[in-house]
Amino acid sequence: MKSILFSFIFLLISFYAFTKEVKILEETLGEGLEVVNHSKVSVHYIGRLENNTEFDNSYKRNQYFNFQVGTRQVILGWETGLLGMREGGKRTIYIPYELAYGDKGAGELIPPKSNLIFEIEVVRVIPPKYNEIDSYQLKLAMSDNNFIILDIRNEDEIKNSGKIPGSILLKAFDKNGNFIKDFIKKYQEKIKIGSKVIFVSEKGIISSILANGFVEQLGQTNIYSLKDGIQGLQKIDFKFEKN
Repeated sequence: MKSILFSFIFLLISFYAFTKEVKILEETLGEGLEVVNHSKVSVHYIGRLENNTEFDNSYKRNQYFNFQVGTRQVILGWETGLLGMREGGKRTIYIPYELAYGDKGAGELIPPKSNLIFEIEVVRVIPPKYNEIDSYQLKLAMSDNNFIILDIRNEDEIKNSGKIPGSILLKAFDKNGNFIKDFIKKYQEKIKIGSKVIFVSEKGIISSILANGFVEQLGQTNIYSLKDGIQGLQKIDFKFEKN
């Protein structure tokens, strides 16, 4: 259980580490499934330094590289650089060193503070196991007793906007971004296994991280995340309830 909690915290901290941007230099659009956060993908790639020195090439190994987006299995630049691609598509991206191997570099092939260029081909996309719903779908779910809406925001966030009528409030992180240690215990006390649960956060980012953790690490089913979170509801003039 401790390792699961650590994973949630690590992924959250990692997400907020994005301070620079990845640039798309060239792209050939694919027609298959789209890469979204927490997709599992199989790719081919060629990695080069800015001086065009090649340091890695999966084609030469004749082996796909498989990983899940959004779980820090790859450098930060890949986490955002593949989003929006589709199966069969190719993209050349420029990654600043802050989102690559940083000040230290990687071994003898990638010097310190190296900006990198990757040519990436997406061969296969497997969607996340949790479901994502939008603001309008949430309004429909509110009238369905089979759904439980779980608001994981902190007190200040809830006070600023109000709460979703009928939702359960269960804070997942404190004001400093630390995961609440007894969150999962309280979750299990309030919600039966197998229930259809919609995680709600301020922007939809944290809720998607938790949703992915619940299905990938805890083996839960019927887990949903509200896309764009509370801020998405505010854009459609959703009627909140003062707590």
